[in-house]
Amino acid sequence: MSTVIETRIRPDSATALVDFAELRRYRDLLSMFVWRDFATKYKQTILGPIWFLVQPLLPALLFTVIFAQVAGMSTDGVPAFVFFLCNQVAWGYLSTNFGAISGALINNLSVFNKVYFPRLLVPISSLVSNLITLAIQLLLLAVAFAYARFRVPGGDSLHVTWALLFFPLIVLQLGAIALAFGLWMAAATAKYRDLQQVSAVLLQVWMYGSAVMFPLSRMPGKYRLVISANPATFAIEAARRSLIGVGTVSWPAGLWSVGFTLVMLVIGLRLFNRTAQTFVDVA
Repeated sequence: MSTVIETRIRPDSATALVDFAELRRYRDLLSMFVWRDFATKYKQTILGPIWFLVQPLLPALLFTVIFAQVAGMSTDGVPAFVFFLCNQVAWGYLSTNFGAISGALINNLSVFNKVYFPRLLVPISSLVSNLITLAIQLLLLAVAFAYARFRVPGGDSLHVTWALLFFPLIVLQLGAIALAFGLWMAAATAKYRDLQQVSAVLLQVWMYGSAVMFPLSRMPGKYRLVISANPATFAIEAARRSLIGVGTVSWPAGLWSVGFTLVMLVIGLRLFNRTAQTFVDVA
């Protein structure tokens, strides 16, 4: 008896946020995208994988000199280099994902033209592949933490606490923020290509308003409320509290960050799904 294979082709629904069953069917393709993103990121570069370490290292050194030594900015009592390196590792995961996701439609147009697959696989693959980069950079932070803890004056203020157990949830929040706002930008740049240039500028402004350069505890009250409205601020502060033991976190701030991110993510998924349906036809 011959086996009949039935394939049903149906249009995507703009009202369905995520088709998890379909994503599961394309899990092999997701694995290929993850490896592609990771392997080709620094292919044919001089330093190669060393760039994974250079990316957070150089800004951390620069901020240590400018903000801590020259400007005398407080780093919540911990060695400045470890403070800024921790911030860069956490912010780097968010910003790298935002950049990749915001260009998910435009940068993969040649692939979309050739074969069908759930378009959401591309943003998800960025989130997963950048986890590998994050793991490598966390090793660098662990080395800097251990050196500062025992060899640098003031290093005894560094300590590991139970908050470290919450770090996977913080990473999830950082990824959700990047996905939410990245999907918005992906949908917008698909229609208005010049927004690609604006995206990099917005990312820089966003960083300055996310407590990456300074601890939230040192901000005056009238500015602290404004900066805390940024959902990324809580995620950065929470990452710092989890990894090096200092950071201004509270349940209200956490609930606001998560709640606002979820709302933006729902809207972002709808915009992305709607745009992805017709993007190939009008691109």
